[in-house]
Amino acid sequence: MELNQLFEELSGLNTMETLGKKYYQKYGKRLNYSQYLLLTRYAKGDFPPLEVINSPAFEEESQKVRKQFIAQYRQEGLSEQDFIQPDCDIEIEKLYRFVDIPSHAHNFLELVFVFSGTCYHTVGEHVFEQGPGSFTIVNSFINHELLASEDCLCLTVKVRIDTFLNFHIPNMPYFAIPICFECGDDPFMRETLLRIYDQQENAGCYHDEMISLLLRTLLIYCMQNYRDTLRFLYTSTPIKEKMLEICNYMFENYQSITLRGLSQHFGYSEPYLCKLFRDNFQQSFSEILRNFKLDRAQKLLQTTNQKLDDICESIGYSDTTQFIRDFKKQYGITPAKHRKQFLQEASAT
Repeated sequence: MELNQLFEELSGLNTMETLGKKYYQKYGKRLNYSQYLLLTRYAKGDFPPLEVINSPAFEEESQKVRKQFIAQYRQEGLSEQDFIQPDCDIEIEKLYRFVDIPSHAHNFLELVFVFSGTCYHTVGEHVFEQGPGSFTIVNSFINHELLASEDCLCLTVKVRIDTFLNFHIPNMPYFAIPICFECGDDPFMRETLLRIYDQQENAGCYHDEMISLLLRTLLIYCMQNYRDTLRFLYTSTPIKEKMLEICNYMFENYQSITLRGLSQHFGYSEPYLCKLFRDNFQQSFSEILRNFKLDRAQKLLQTTNQKLDDICESIGYSDTTQFIRDFKKQYGITPAKHRKQFLQEASAT
């Protein structure tokens, strides 16, 4: 499909959005996520009348679906296996208009690009209005919420953590809070994302390899051309180049890095580094490092048969008991139970 044609198609309303718009026009509110989840079980376009969707009976049934969703979310966040096909590392989709998506977290990265209109991005208690050319990278286990305006075209790209890290892009930050590039009306950004979408939808020969190559190229292009606009979503101040180097070095050496080692490598005092991390991330050095280690441990639990002691050693934990305590505090479940639950869910799909 020609990219202009694809853009026009994506800019239009799909069947769910069309229903959502009619519902909004009649009742003055968007479809809530419970309704949306239940409506996805209907054949495409074969939705019940608006009066039925707005009825107490439909609401009761949709709440049952929502409870299942909430139970899973509270336990371990939204999982890769629920949103990324088993034989894929990357998936792209359009953010629906007229549908409220509640605050959520997931164990994969999400990239958000706004083509037109406004995307209201809520992180914590802060709401950010993001316009055309805004490109946001949301790391795993970040509670956030996306809401598209009526005239918004926004594509979201879901990426497995290992895939992102294996891109090996110099100074591409892997942060514990969302970061944002401001790319303006850049045709390369827009066309590359449309090509990724087209590759996924057509699923031709080598389409997975093409998608991976295109996304890596896009990220390198961002770092090459829009590095000076890179900022944390919480702030309007661009991230300094030196801060990127510090974080990159820390994550590359996460198994053994210490604050003292970081201080010696860059020639900064430990108190100054502590202030840098706190000012830029609203988190301490130890908090950021611990979250990164736990994220790596979770992936190893899901994808390997390594013993817990071996996983602890591989991520730089010297105390298995402390690791179990930290893991449970972060994810609300012990490592052993997490692995068991993950394997059970994987075998059931």
